[in-house]
Amino acid sequence: MSYDIFEHKHRFSVWAAARAVQNRFGAKVKDLREALENCGIVEFLNDSASMQVDQEQFDVLHRDWCVNIIDFLAKKGVTKATFGRAAKLVAVYLKSMVVIGGDPDCRLAQVAHPPIDSIMLQNLSRSAEVRSPHKRKWRFVKWTQLSEEEYYQLVSELFVLVEPGMPLWHLEKYWTVTRE
Repeated sequence: MSYDIFEHKHRFSVWAAARAVQNRFGAKVKDLREALENCGIVEFLNDSASMQVDQEQFDVLHRDWCVNIIDFLAKKGVTKATFGRAAKLVAVYLKSMVVIGGDPDCRLAQVAHPPIDSIMLQNLSRSAEVRSPHKRKWRFVKWTQLSEEEYYQLVSELFVLVEPGMPLWHLEKYWTVTRE
């Protein structure tokens, strides 16, 4: 195996994604790496055409990657593999590989879901600038427990907060490193 910039970014991105979801999860970094490497996302990113995916195409791929991750981890005996955890694993991986570590102006960087967690959701629910009939309930959402249906419902509620033409990663202005 050659060690090129893709592999270098991949290794860092796997570590960052695994650390983002690992807390009280019961999955080892090795299992999370293998889940990412076996879900189809790595092969997808190795194809230059992947950078031009639109929102509809991305959502289909995202769903498949998350389901594959859950199935892979279940076979490894990880019983707390939820759609919310798989989605955050994918989101942090793509954030590192594409949004920050690649071309933030490519179509994929524009449509990839941002990592959703309690810090972002609570900050959104407290923000005076956020106008949404759903914002009160976001404070109580347990991202680690989100089912597939709940995740995509939440995503649809959040995406209307992004101005048309703006990349979805702009939602992360509501994410801070700590709860403070």
